[in-house]
Amino acid sequence: MRLLADRSTGGLGQITVERAPVAKMPPARGDALRDEEGQAPSLFSHCANPRCATGWIQLWRNRRVPNFEGRWACSPECMKALVASAVRREAAACEAGASVHEHRVPLGLMLVEQGCLTEDQLRTALEGQRQAGNGNGERLRLGKWLVVNGLLSEMTLIRILAAQWSCPVLSLDGFLAEETASAVPPFLAEACGVVPVRLVQRKLLYVAFAGRVDRSLSYAVERMTGLRVTSGLVRDAEFAAAQRRYREVPAPGMRFLETATAAALARSATKLIEREKPADARLVRIHEYYWLRLWKRSRGAAPLPGVGEVEDILCTVGHRFADSP
Repeated sequence: MRLLADRSTGGLGQITVERAPVAKMPPARGDALRDEEGQAPSLFSHCANPRCATGWIQLWRNRRVPNFEGRWACSPECMKALVASAVRREAAACEAGASVHEHRVPLGLMLVEQGCLTEDQLRTALEGQRQAGNGNGERLRLGKWLVVNGLLSEMTLIRILAAQWSCPVLSLDGFLAEETASAVPPFLAEACGVVPVRLVQRKLLYVAFAGRVDRSLSYAVERMTGLRVTSGLVRDAEFAAAQRRYREVPAPGMRFLETATAAALARSATKLIEREKPADARLVRIHEYYWLRLWKRSRGAAPLPGVGEVEDILCTVGHRFADSP
């Protein structure tokens, strides 16, 4: 295990996944955790570890923080039990999601059905796509090949892709990167090919993708922020410009943690939580990355925290960040 130096961005390419089930998170407010004014646990708070053996002794512990996923632990040992349970939960959800396939109508078939291409044009395009990928070993996406070769307009392609992914086409008019700067760590935004673009009525967050939607990322952000997340597609050029803007704005502090096993991750994350003593912390998993967020003080009324109010820890198990694609 090693804890790497602080940094805020990474250079990963897009990670493509299919649909993953939502891991069940504990309630945001647990057993006698915080009242409606956000007060810390009182003298008579109960430890959230179901196997806590301290019993009535916990009432005398001089300990109000840290908290984890809205729950209070009376000791570092009990906190470790809560964190280890969350790591197991996220690992199990990710493994289950790997076997779930989201069925979509193939793009070529949709283009023929919509009258955008003839069957002969589709066969020609598929052959051209295959040959175009021989040079560098990376296969050019069919839609991109059609646009480059003038058989399809970019707007028609984005409309068909949105229908294929059952999502809206988003507009980036009025996009302010500062407004959503704390929604997704810049490293994950780069790795998963996403940009949080708009917050609506303080409870709905729109996130934009180019070409395909990463459902796992959307679900994880929804669970981490408590906001309802709607995914949509934008044109490649618009996405690249928005991604640059999002990369340039100030973001919450971020650290990287590499561990060899899930047990080591639980131990290291617990040490971080015990040392930093956050008002709250939460853990979600996105592909090979575990995202741990620490709130430095009680959550306020704002839908997203300020960049100085939280710190993000990105963790891996048996995987080096330097090896990321």
